[in-house]
Amino acid sequence: MDDQDQNINRVPLVSLPDSYPAWIDGIPKIPDTAETNSSVDLNHLERLKIDVIRNNVIKQDLTYGDFKRLGSSKLGFVTDDIRRILWPKILRLTDNESNKVGEELDSIHTLIPDEIYQQILKDVARSGSHLPHNATKSEIDTFHNELTKIICWVLHKHPNMNYYQGYNDVAATVLIVMGLKPGLHVLEKISIEFLERFMEQTMEKVNQELFYIFALLERVHPSLLEHLENVELFPHFALAEYTTWYAHKYSENRSLLHRLFDFFLSSPLLMPLYLSTIIVAHRANEIFNTTPDMGHTHKVLCTLPSDLPFENLLINAETLYRDYPPVSIIKNVHDYDKKRRRKEQEWKLKAEDSKRKSEKQRQLKVSLPQSRLPYHFKGYRTITVVTILAIGLYAFLKTGSGIN
Repeated sequence: MDDQDQNINRVPLVSLPDSYPAWIDGIPKIPDTAETNSSVDLNHLERLKIDVIRNNVIKQDLTYGDFKRLGSSKLGFVTDDIRRILWPKILRLTDNESNKVGEELDSIHTLIPDEIYQQILKDVARSGSHLPHNATKSEIDTFHNELTKIICWVLHKHPNMNYYQGYNDVAATVLIVMGLKPGLHVLEKISIEFLERFMEQTMEKVNQELFYIFALLERVHPSLLEHLENVELFPHFALAEYTTWYAHKYSENRSLLHRLFDFFLSSPLLMPLYLSTIIVAHRANEIFNTTPDMGHTHKVLCTLPSDLPFENLLINAETLYRDYPPVSIIKNVHDYDKKRRRKEQEWKLKAEDSKRKSEKQRQLKVSLPQSRLPYHFKGYRTITVVTILAIGLYAFLKTGSGIN
């Protein structure tokens, strides 16, 4: 590799101009549709898109921007066979990097803190939805073992990055597409280039970024934004979608999920938030028809339908990004985040006040004088009746003793 290619390779993806050359390590070979494992399942449009990919990839002067458009445009990279070739390329990984494994994988878990390793094991055990329903126990065990290794490897190489719940879903998607050893560097590069904010010590930066959804809704659907604010709902319903690239929501729908990864790998850093905004606006009627309170609305927004028209939504998300790039709305994002902090402070003060009142009531009950009678009487009438009966019984006994 010459010096110019090395300089290209060192430029972060987030600032890499679209005019840069697409290839830094030779032109990749895309298999013909007849050579792919998925060829029997391909429809006419998918075959056409593969032909478009193959015809563009062979161009010596293909730019990085043109390459990304192949991934973001309709159907993305189409098949996992093609993704295995193009995901490393779009991440600017060279063949030399992809072939390096480094530390021994079988013992890699011993090189990270045990409490983190134990949490990874718990999350990996819950990652079965990424596998087919008919997967054998052996296949499941192998998947869990490799998923644990790929996560631990990245965390060991980058001790400044913190594991978060949901990272296992991103790693599972990479593992399924790439396999273990090639997937190590793909997951590492995705983590560095796209997920680093999620892997800081706190999620404070992520909490702020979520308000891009509100800033965008203010422009595309203000009445829906007003509705969400009226029920005191923050945009944190989109946290799992944002931090996992929908890998938790659509783990059972591989074709859709892998298509979404094509899109996000080919798009700017904050594109998942633009897609979330488009999805929320698309579901406006459903949200308006929901019981207008925080709980019900949050539940609806956290439950994504399986039949969303994603190809159209992705196009709309790109248009939204062009119309309102992040720099144009960042002030609004900060303003909404300040409102969030004020609201959280109000809730905190109310909770503390409620706690003080409850404690006072508890102390008041404890300080009330307790009755010395062995039984609990409900009122003065009961006490009077019992007293009269006692006096009458005493008189009868005394009279009886006089007769004797």
